[in-house]
Amino acid sequence: MKNEDIPVTVEQIGAALVALGAYDGNNTPAEHAENATQFGRSEIYRLRLLNTLLGSVQAQAKLADEVEGDGEDLFAAWFEQLKAADAWDDPVKQMAFLGWQVRRAGIPLHWIAKAPGAGPIVVAAAHAAEALHVLLGVIGAVDEANATGDVETVVAQVGVLKAARELLVAALDNADIMLDTVKSADS
Repeated sequence: MKNEDIPVTVEQIGAALVALGAYDGNNTPAEHAENATQFGRSEIYRLRLLNTLLGSVQAQAKLADEVEGDGEDLFAAWFEQLKAADAWDDPVKQMAFLGWQVRRAGIPLHWIAKAPGAGPIVVAAAHAAEALHVLLGVIGAVDEANATGDVETVVAQVGVLKAARELLVAALDNADIMLDTVKSADS
């Protein structure tokens, strides 16, 4: 089933949340309309509902990932996620999907890293996550450009790669700060 062109309704999202035990309401159009007014726009309410559903499903996937199994079992299970996202047979879509996942994981890291006293390891993780997001974008752009013979796009990735490198250097610099701190504490 492919549904990327037809957004699910808030009632459908609510039904999925009810099935997972993560929704307390009645899941009626009137209830959703009332809830949407609290967020100013129905799109923001829908986004929040989808993220609630995503978090519930990810928590279950995390538990499932912890079962004993070999790497092939986990990859096969992860492959089901790619198929559901319609990214299983297209390397460009795969990189875009992975990049989206990394970006989502990195966003909270950036907020945490800005907090006073966050420490160099959190900052290093935020830089590394952003670098990975950028690198996945480069892979997708180069794959797509190579498929069409678009040399200009490939060449344009040099600047993007330099930006990714700067992020990785910043991550390493922050890791070194922590290593130096630990080393000086041992002395």
